[in-house]
This record gives sequence, structure tokens and C-alpha cells, in this order.
Amino acid sequence: MGCLVQSSVLLLYMSSSLTYIDCWSQHAVEKKLTTMQKQFPLDIVPLTDEEDKIVKKYYKDYTRRFLRVGPQGYFSTPGYADHAADIYNLEVRPDDVWVTTFSRSGTTWLQELVWLVANDLDFEKTTNEPFTKRYAYIEYPTQASDITKIVPTNPSHRATFDDFRTLPNMTSPRFLKSHLPLSCLPPNLLDTAKVFYIARDIRDVAVSFHFAHKLFRYFDDDVTFKEFWDLFKNNLILHTPIFPHVQEAWSQRNHPNLMFLFYEEMQNDLPDVIDRVCTFLGREYSKEQKEKLASHLSFENMKKGPKLAQSSGQNEKTFFRKGKSGGWVEYFDDEMKKEAEEYIQRNLEKTDMRYPTTNK
Repeated sequence: MGCLVQSSVLLLYMSSSLTYIDCWSQHAVEKKLTTMQKQFPLDIVPLTDEEDKIVKKYYKDYTRRFLRVGPQGYFSTPGYADHAADIYNLEVRPDDVWVTTFSRSGTTWLQELVWLVANDLDFEKTTNEPFTKRYAYIEYPTQASDITKIVPTNPSHRATFDDFRTLPNMTSPRFLKSHLPLSCLPPNLLDTAKVFYIARDIRDVAVSFHFAHKLFRYFDDDVTFKEFWDLFKNNLILHTPIFPHVQEAWSQRNHPNLMFLFYEEMQNDLPDVIDRVCTFLGREYSKEQKEKLASHLSFENMKKGPKLAQSSGQNEKTFFRKGKSGGWVEYFDDEMKKEAEEYIQRNLEKTDMRYPTTNK
């Protein structure tokens, strides 16, 4: 099935353009049609009846059918098709800095590191201004439910202040965050701007994403992790399948404008990662400054700073949960551990990528 994005508009435009040919040169018509056809080159297709029925037991308040995008079939909310072309055709600036990840892979940790290195270690601003203000979350509006919900009035509960709609009006340098795979982002991204990608053991990702789904009210509180894992491994969770998502970036790891990191690397040797990020962004700091940065980036300090919406109390549904690798073992039973191991091995056979072990 061909791309759904604006196909009806294209047909309407073809008809009207031919009718009012006196107002348009043939060259202009052909140029416009070519541009529209190139707006978004990937197919967007709806889930099967069976899949959509399963998904809607969990993702509530969505009336339209969920989607799969591109040859990998990335799971997406219905609203993504409305704006896939808008995101794909965003203008990328040479001084942009992008942080791209699969959700819950260490995004916020990396965002803080990157922003501080690029902004002269301005700790005062990071203390007083949340990530949601410093980074534009590009595709966030496309994830909204089809049923209108009350928008939080408290600024600390906003998921982002800027997105693809306001991006052109932002002053440079811009800092941008996205959970979309690289294939859904502007095709000239890597050749134009600096891009970071971070990956994490998929079992830890699944556990963290499970609690995030409850924190952000995608799922009800009574949904078990086993239910979530069944959806995750069958690519019925937002952004899945995870391995193609990671491998798209891994395949570009040698591009001079892409820095590929593992969450486990940051845990094992944060000072080394700080050095690499400084080099990548062309910034130099003293040993004392980098030690202060490493201290600031400790999990306990990150929990104290401005953050996205959190629930009250110290429970699993906080935005910063435990900040450690390997915690997944507490949530997987023996059967799930076996499934996860087979799932990982089956997918790693297709790539030379291997997740680092953690020494902490």
C-alpha cells in the first residue's frame, strides 16, 4: 500500500492544476507534483484488524487505527501520518544539535551532557530551566490521542515547549530531541548537523518504557510488565521494533557527524564519554571543569534537577527511576528471560553490534 500522507491532496491538486492551466505553467505544475510526491518516501500502512484490536486494549483514547511505517514497520500512533512529511522535510541547520534515541535508552542523561558541553557548562541555566524548554521534542504532538485531553497548565508538566511546528521560529543554535528512527528524519540530517544516538540493553529499555507508559498515562496502572513485554516483543509498542531502530544508527556510526553511544558506556566510564563528547563538539574544558560536570551528571543529582512531569512520591512511576543497568532481572520471570535472550540473539545475528556489559 502506498504512502497515505496527503495522497488525496495530491490528486486534488492534479485536477485543479490541469483545470486552471492558464494560471500555471506546465513546468510549474510538474515541479509541484514532483515535490509533493517526494514529501515522505516511506509507506505508512494501518495495523491489521487483529493487531489494532489488541493494541486498543492498552492504548486508550485513540479512535483511528494505529500505523506501521516504512519497510521495518515501525509502530506509530495515528497522528503521525498527518505530519510525517512535515517532520521529514524540516530544514536542518548546520549548528543544530540533535539527540536521537529509542525511548528510555538514556535520552535525558545524554541531553544534559550534550547541552552543557555545548553551552559553556552553564549549570545555573540547567538548574532553572527544564529539558523541555532547552530541547524541542520534534514529533511529540503526533503522539496525542484522538480524544482531546486537558493540557497541563503547570509548565513543569509540559513534555515540550517546541516541536516540529515551532522549529522554524527557534533561534540558533537549536537543540532537538527525537525518538523517531533516522529513516523518518530529514534525509540531509547527518550531512548537515551534529547528531547523537544512544542505545541501551533492550531488557532495561522495556522495563523503563513500561513504567513510562503508566507515568504518561498511555497505559492504565493495572497493566502488568508481562503484558507489556508481550506487546514489546511483538512490535506493538510505540517506536518498536527496537533492533532496526538501533541498527539504523549503528550502520552510520562512522559518519563524522554522528556519535553513537551505549548507556552502559556512560555507566562504566562517564569521564571518558565526557571527553569524547567534548571532542565531537569541538569544546575544551579543564580537568576540574569536567570533574564538576561528571558530578552534576550523577544519578542522584539528575533526580534533583528540573525534569519532565513526575508523579508524586518515590515509586516506580517517577521519570528518573533507578539509573542502573541490569535492573531488568527483577522484572523478568524465567520464561521471559529465556524469551528475551532468544529475541536478542536472533536480532544480533543480523549485525556486528554488541551491547557492552556493565561493571557497576
